[in-house]
Amino acid sequence: MTASMIDLERRRLLKLAAGLATLAALPVSGLAAGSSLRAATPYGLPQVILARALQHEGLTEWFGDQELRAWRDPDQLRAWVAGGEVQLTATPTNVAANLYNRGVEVGLLNVNVWGTLGVLAERGPLAGIEDLAGRHIGVPWRGDMPDLVLRYLLGRLGMEAGKDLRITYHASPFETVQMFLARRLDVVVLPEPMRSSTRLQAVGLGLAPLELDLQEEWARLTGEPAALPQAGVICRRELLEAHPEGVRALQTAVAEAVAWTLANPAEAGRLGAAHSPLSAEVVEAAVRRTRLEMRDAPAARPDLERFLGALAELSPGFIGGGLPDAGFYLDLSS
Repeated sequence: MTASMIDLERRRLLKLAAGLATLAALPVSGLAAGSSLRAATPYGLPQVILARALQHEGLTEWFGDQELRAWRDPDQLRAWVAGGEVQLTATPTNVAANLYNRGVEVGLLNVNVWGTLGVLAERGPLAGIEDLAGRHIGVPWRGDMPDLVLRYLLGRLGMEAGKDLRITYHASPFETVQMFLARRLDVVVLPEPMRSSTRLQAVGLGLAPLELDLQEEWARLTGEPAALPQAGVICRRELLEAHPEGVRALQTAVAEAVAWTLANPAEAGRLGAAHSPLSAEVVEAAVRRTRLEMRDAPAARPDLERFLGALAELSPGFIGGGLPDAGFYLDLSS
């Protein structure tokens, strides 16, 4: 890669990062009589799902005035939720558990993202985690989900970072991507939609990256299903207490939005592009590489406790000290 190409890619990534850091209060549907609903998501498929859900006609009876914000990092989300600035948000499940364990009055409505992590490598072989031995790996967010999933799987094989392979951590996935595209890393671990974006950029630069699905590796090394409960939707308790029927309608709308996203990846790509700096092509590719399934909180609880419990063995602070109690899992059936 020439210096000019690297510089061009650096400017493009910085532009994307600036866009992702820009908060947008996006109108989702028309106004109607009813209470206001302030919702938030990260960019990517959780945003597509909530944006689609908030278009559901059945919600206008309860929430006529709706707002969908984008949060740039978990710290901003914590401030918004704890301060009551948003009542509903899509979030990684560990962030949800952490908020609850720290006394924020929230509960889990559902889990709908069950697999978003993957590996990109400049060269092979890449048939399994063991093939990472001896390589230089870039990972965003030390101590967060990509890092802990990778280290947990390495541990299942008796491999250690610093001994069997080298890991470099970055505070932002954009730095991880930039280093990989500049061929200063052999391998990167990324969530969607960043993984699809990086793959498309690499192909455009004449590279041919290999991919490894970490959900499949989890299944191979643990004997559990290739489905990791990584993200869902939480709400503040006062929203449920004030509008129980409205929250039930929201749950139904999210379920329908998940089904719609799976059935219409190209349209989902366009919806994602309309609400974020991500291209429709990237969002569509992310849909095809992500396991989406709607489960309400009580149904998701056994798998979620196994998953969070396994990662908390490496870092208890990841979920705020321990598994959430039963009060975390909102049951809308009663």
